[in-house]
Amino acid sequence: MKFGPVPVSDALGAMLAHSVSVDGKRLRKGAVLSEQQIQALIAAGVNEIIVARPEPEDLDENMAAETLARSMVPDPDRAGLKLTDPFTGRVNLIAQGPGVVELDVAGLEAFNRVHPMITVATVPPWQQMQAGQMVATIKIISYAVREVALRSAVE
Repeated sequence: MKFGPVPVSDALGAMLAHSVSVDGKRLRKGAVLSEQQIQALIAAGVNEIIVARPEPEDLDENMAAETLARSMVPDPDRAGLKLTDPFTGRVNLIAQGPGVVELDVAGLEAFNRVHPMITVATVPPWQQMQAGQMVATIKIISYAVREVALRSAVE
């Protein structure tokens, strides 16, 4: 992923790296900049912004997070979990009912060592859970991740 400052006039289709206020409205980080948004930034006197542009070998954060979650929990019903829809590069694993969390700690630690932009956080092993509580979250830290890193994490 290419990440850094660019002239606003060159930012069409790039992802906004940081939220920006324009005429009392907020352009949220992660927004893919449209022509209308570019024109609003220029009209507001913004000359340069920081953007992210995925490269061909990068995968979208939401698709990557969902792929990882499904590889970790291939049968959510059997595991007593619900996978949320991906959002902002994250998928949460939610308890479907009461139970106790059993974790492969060594496997999770290995997963977290694959790439600094891929992470999983969980409750402690043997944590008692109730329906609706979050057991874990899988997160892509940046807006995209290299496909090779995703494959390594899945393995």
